[in-house]
Amino acid sequence: MVKILGILDIIAAIVLLSAGVPGIPQGLVIVIAALICLKGFIFIFDIGSVFDIGGGILLLLSLFIALPFLLLLVFACLLGVKGVLSLAA
Repeated sequence: MVKILGILDIIAAIVLLSAGVPGIPQGLVIVIAALICLKGFIFIFDIGSVFDIGGGILLLLSLFIALPFLLLLVFACLLGVKGVLSLAA
């Protein structure tokens, strides 16, 4: 189960990095954002869940407004590292 959640984190990081690209389907962004937020709310007492909820909110916001790339990069790196570490454990 942990491996699936780690893969979800890595996918969310990739989608966050490509959030500014117009070719990304909006449905994919909404589904990934919803799954990441849901995972964050399930494990709310973990510090990593703050990154999940923040990443999900940023994904949803990226559909409506242009966010700074540095902000997206920071959250993508946090989610990516969290995903890789959960796969290694």
